[in-house]
Amino acid sequence: MRFAEIFAKSFDEYKRNFKSIFKLAFVFVAIPSLLGVIVLYLMSLSDPVFYSAFVNGDFEGLSAMFYFVIFLLSIISVVLYVMFEAGLVKESLRGRIGFGASVNSSKKYFWKFVWYGIVSIFLLGLLFLAFVIPGIIFMIYWSLAVYVYLDSKKSVMESFRTSFHMVRGNWWRIFGYTILVVLLLGVIGLILDLFTVPMALYIESLASPSLVIVFINFLIEDIVNFFNILISAPFVVLFYKNIYLRLRKEKRGVGRGVSGGDKVGKGKKGGKEKKR
Repeated sequence: MRFAEIFAKSFDEYKRNFKSIFKLAFVFVAIPSLLGVIVLYLMSLSDPVFYSAFVNGDFEGLSAMFYFVIFLLSIISVVLYVMFEAGLVKESLRGRIGFGASVNSSKKYFWKFVWYGIVSIFLLGLLFLAFVIPGIIFMIYWSLAVYVYLDSKKSVMESFRTSFHMVRGNWWRIFGYTILVVLLLGVIGLILDLFTVPMALYIESLASPSLVIVFINFLIEDIVNFFNILISAPFVVLFYKNIYLRLRKEKRGVGRGVSGGDKVGKGKKGGKEKKR
């Protein structure tokens, strides 16, 4: 299980499924972000307090309605992103990420994915609060649990245990692979963030930027964020999925080897007893 092999396989799958991945990201990520910008822009036009807040960057003293709208938009974005991830993980296990199938899976496995996320965040949160190192250790041990969970009828805790046994013996290798992927995607993220710099510098040079300029900046940031998610989220899902499938195959191979050996041993023993 070499990094180059897993990376190449994941990248090839990403390219083959890019059309569907783009559609999914556009529906579950881009559209909600765009609607959020439009809603806040319209609210700013209708209320001078909102206008002043966005132009001057001072959000103190805003009404409860503003915070309610922000909260509602955030909840919608989180729900849709969870659906996006759930559909990707489930369909990646089937070997092909189709748009319609992923949408169906995102709805079918939404609550199961949410429950897994709650348990995962709670357990890892406790480990990171206690000591950082145990949190990192178990984060790697449990990195395949979501695939076990959506690929079988195991409970969340059983999926964590299965992931632990699958990763055991390969911890340092998967940890190293994780570092490499994080660094690579981090560099891509930094490159994408460069596209937000010109507008940010332009706004800083203005004594009082207009509301249109401020929201154009928001829109540019959302577009950059969209492409960041479009690249990183699906690739990470495919990368760890391929690690999971490889280790699952290896574990099953070992199991069959042991079982076969036992049968051979028993056959020899039976033959000797019979000969006697």
